[in-house]
Amino acid sequence: MILYIVVIALADIYMLLAGYLFGRASHNMSHLYIFLATFGGTIGVIAWDGLWAFIIRRAFPEKWFSHEREGFFKVPKLECKFYEKIGIKKWKDHVLELGMFTAFDKKSISDPDNPIYMERFILENNYGEIIHLENALAGVFMLLFFPASHFWYFSFPIIFVNAVLSLAPYAILRYNTPRLQRRRLILVEKAARKAAAE
Repeated sequence: MILYIVVIALADIYMLLAGYLFGRASHNMSHLYIFLATFGGTIGVIAWDGLWAFIIRRAFPEKWFSHEREGFFKVPKLECKFYEKIGIKKWKDHVLELGMFTAFDKKSISDPDNPIYMERFILENNYGEIIHLENALAGVFMLLFFPASHFWYFSFPIIFVNAVLSLAPYAILRYNTPRLQRRRLILVEKAARKAAAE
C-alpha cells in the first residue's frame, strides 16, 4: 500500500511541477486548472479503474473465469521466465492486493488441501488478471479530458503510472496461475485415488 501511495504521490508532484514550471508559461494554465488536473486526474483514473473492476467482477459470468477455462488463462513457461528475469520474486510481496473488495485474499493460500477452495482461488485469480489488464489500458481514457498540448504535463504521467500499477499485480497473478492449476490438479488426482481405493 505504501509503495502505491509513494508512486502516486511522485506522479502528482511531477504534474504539479510540470504545470507550474512549464504549463503556466507556455499554455497559460491557471493555478486552479493545474490543481484540478493533477488531483482530479488522479482521483478520476482510480474511480474509472474501480468502476471497470466492479463491472467485470459483477456483470461477467463466473463460468468465463473458472478453472475449466484453463486454456484461455494458460501461461506459457517463457512468460513465467520473463517475470523471473524482472525479479518478480523480490517485489511481488510489496504490491497491493485488493482482495478485500471481493472478500477473498489472494496474498496467500489459506486452505491448500481443499480442491473447492483452490477452484475459488483460481476463479478470483482469473478475474484479477482481466481486471488488471483492463485497468492498465483504461488510463488511456484520460486523453479525453486533457488537450493534446497538455499530454506530457497530465495525460502521460496518469496513463503511465496507472499502467505500471495495474501491470504489476497482473504479472503476479499470471506468474501464480500455473502453480494454482498444478495444485488443483494434484488435489483432484489425490481425491480420485482415494475414491478408487475405497
